[in-house]
Amino acid sequence: MSRDGWMLEIYRRAGDPGSLAATLEFNSLSSLRITIVENRGMVFVVREPVHATATDRKTLLDLRAQAST
Repeated sequence: MSRDGWMLEIYRRAGDPGSLAATLEFNSLSSLRITIVENRGMVFVVREPVHATATDRKTLLDLRAQAST
């Protein structure tokens, strides 16, 4: 199954299996990035669309590194 948009699952840090807070879909990486920044302190799972580029993946890695500092 191919995906056209960016999928984001947001989990509470509690760690329990029912900690899923939201599942969202975005058309652009910039919109997804804003949501991640606005929800710092949560845990995220990102599923990329079929058209994601190497630059998109690097942007996500950079964002992850910023969040862990």
